Amino acid sequence: MFNRAICILTALLALGAPSAFAQAQVPKALPAVLVIGDAVYQQHAQMVRGELKSSATVIFATWPANILPSSGSAIEQLDLLLGLKDATGNDVPESKRQTWKVIHLNVGLGDLIHRVPGLKSHRSLPHDAGGIIISAADYGKNLDTLIPLIKRKAPQARIIWASTTPIRSSSGNWFKLGSEIEFNQVAERVMKKHGIPISDMHAYALSILDMKKPNALDPFFFDSKPLPPPMAASILKALKP
Repeated sequence: MFNRAICILTALLALGAPSAFAQAQVPKALPAVLVIGDAVYQQHAQMVRGELKSSATVIFATWPANILPSSGSAIEQLDLLLGLKDATGNDVPESKRQTWKVIHLNVGLGDLIHRVPGLKSHRSLPHDAGGIIISAADYGKNLDTLIPLIKRKAPQARIIWASTTPIRSSSGNWFKLGSEIEFNQVAERVMKKHGIPISDMHAYALSILDMKKPNALDPFFFDSKPLPPPMAASILKALKP
């Protein structure tokens, strides 16, 4: 009788063991990271996704077609960028919305592209032909509006601000050399006000670029050198408890 009980108990343990083992092997859902930025960040976000594939799910926010990423358009399109609305403007059901753990954010180069004055839509125009950009003060006001909006709409997310990368030249005089410096100073003040950490992408890009050798595709060309290292490092830091 005793031996029979032992056999039954052993059989039950054996039946339970595979189930317990299988459950232990099911990976936990990875935290979701949203990268909001312009074309500079779109291509490099793909590399960051690969580097962090075991730590997070990295997604690049999709902008509407023909919309220039800028501080103003980020405010207008924020529900779409955060995945609260779909491309048709309809609300995404709460059950299908992503809960963002980290949001890596930059808007800046779009604000620094000179454009035709008086148009609501963006049309580039060289600065030496009358093209204009928004003022640094208005850029600051936009960021001062944008950050609280993100905090309210994505309350669980840790926001990282990425400084705007350097401007060396512009083949069509759409950008002015060094114009990003003042805008980065304005952004720094706004981020400090709201307690947002800054990933200094500007300093990192300066460290890998030859600023005396501009390229016609600037400021979207980085001499074939990667930008992901500081992006990945800042995201990993924000993912820590």
